[in-house]
Amino acid sequence: MTRRFAAAAASIVVLGVAGVASADGANSAKTYKASLAAVNPAATSAGLATVVGKAQLVDGRKRNKVSLHMRHLAANTMYLWHVHEGSCAATGAPVPGWTYRTQVGGNGTLTSNKSGHANTKGKSATFNADPTKSYSVNVHVASPTNGLPAGTIIACGDLTASKAGGKSKPKHNAGGKSEPKKPHPPQAKGPKS
Repeated sequence: MTRRFAAAAASIVVLGVAGVASADGANSAKTYKASLAAVNPAATSAGLATVVGKAQLVDGRKRNKVSLHMRHLAANTMYLWHVHEGSCAATGAPVPGWTYRTQVGGNGTLTSNKSGHANTKGKSATFNADPTKSYSVNVHVASPTNGLPAGTIIACGDLTASKAGGKSKPKHNAGGKSEPKKPHPPQAKGPKS
């Protein structure tokens, strides 16, 4: 009887662990983030030496999406952008299968407002990040600018995987143990009426 109980308990544990593993793997999405910076000397030639931005790519099981937020662009100007294979140091071709909010051909477009800020996004039903490859997001001038040909990259950021859940690791004291959480201070109470 004890053997049957032990075998049944072991089976339940194995099934429970397998269920948790498949639930996490089947529905999880991986998030990648990039901080875009000026690519020089092109950005300086374009008059955009301080251009910066942030991108986020979510590689989901069924839905993939990318968002881009840029600052310090020329006012009311259209730019091109893409998700690329490769890093900023060794940029490859644009990743196929992305549909951008606005686009010209296969190029996503991004139009700055009067303050030089711009936001946009894209989606893909076919993107599946290959762990052996690197990816980046590039912003290009859309038309000849200050002697630069159309398509010149002026900003780039390497996409890197975010930590799961976005939680930081607990702080450790000198003995290697986690420090206890500090209680919140009591709320201030006003005078009683």
